[in-house]
Amino acid sequence: MHEIRVPKLGETMEEAQIIEWLAEEGETVEPRQVLVILQTEKAGYELEAQYGGILHIITPADPDVDIPVTHLIGLIAETQEEYEKIKSEREASSNV
Repeated sequence: MHEIRVPKLGETMEEAQIIEWLAEEGETVEPRQVLVILQTEKAGYELEAQYGGILHIITPADPDVDIPVTHLIGLIAETQEEYEKIKSEREASSNV
């Protein structure tokens, strides 16, 4: 499993907004594929996948919500089994 976090793109950057996910929940993604468009105070940024696998979106796109730098916004599972486990664990924790 690989984490997708909001990167720190500059010394003064503290947050970003998720404008759009370009890959769907459960979609198989490839390394270097653009996954999400972020908006910072100064510019837009296309965040690429560092690893291939199956995408699980944790934080949905919403241009009105500020997401702190290093915040976990998604996961990439290496196998279908790992994806199913991640998804069921996250659903169970959100129902608590």
